[in-house]
Amino acid sequence: MQSRRHRVRKQQRRDSARAWINSGATVTLKAYAKRYGVNRYSAYDDLTALESILPATAQHWATRAPATPRRSSTQPVGDFDDGWIMLDGRRFFVAGYTPGGAPYGVFDDESCLA
Repeated sequence: MQSRRHRVRKQQRRDSARAWINSGATVTLKAYAKRYGVNRYSAYDDLTALESILPATAQHWATRAPATPRRSSTQPVGDFDDGWIMLDGRRFFVAGYTPGGAPYGVFDDESCLA
């Protein structure tokens, strides 16, 4: 739902654009978006609402891409597992790896945290 403030701004922008179009200026989606500080989807919406003639290539901007859900900041990124692995059936915290690639660290039941 749009706020009243947003509707007023949109109406003011469209009123200004109507005068701009009537002035005989070359109006394109790109020029409109740059002039009024909106994205091209909003520019397409406004220009079609003002019954401006747009080229067939502008149809691309008629439909917005679906929103991509953001990842929660509490979810681990990638394979992040905070350093714990299972080793010989016991939880083992990996502090690092030897030059040969073997992990070193401490078992869960041997740490001072247990």
